Amino acid sequence: MSDQTQVGDQAPSLAAIRHLKIMTLFEGGSLILLVLIAVPLKYMADMPQFVSVIGPIHGVFFLWMVAVLAFVLLRRQLKLVDGLITFIAAFIPFGGFFSHYRVNRAIVELEAKYFGNAAGDATKTGS
Repeated sequence: MSDQTQVGDQAPSLAAIRHLKIMTLFEGGSLILLVLIAVPLKYMADMPQFVSVIGPIHGVFFLWMVAVLAFVLLRRQLKLVDGLITFIAAFIPFGGFFSHYRVNRAIVELEAKYFGNAAGDATKTGS
């Protein structure tokens, strides 16, 4: 049909790495809730029920993010260094936001590679 259809047929699906971008926010946000809200409430206000609820939710998000990260790395949609940084950042409060930035940058690079410079130009400032 059109040239865009042919280019799209040859390009890999970016759904997995986009999913990873979202999961870094969910995992990072749940870690912030756990470490900065639930754990202090447990020890300072004697309210352990928040850890009992948020802890398993964070665990599911963490495992889900690691599974998606492994899938994205196997598809070579993310550099190994960025994958390791994303994994390590999952243990640091607010690290999810940094991971989100790194993964988004990788998505922009992949879009520029497979779909032309239009996607990459949108993120550049200046000339």
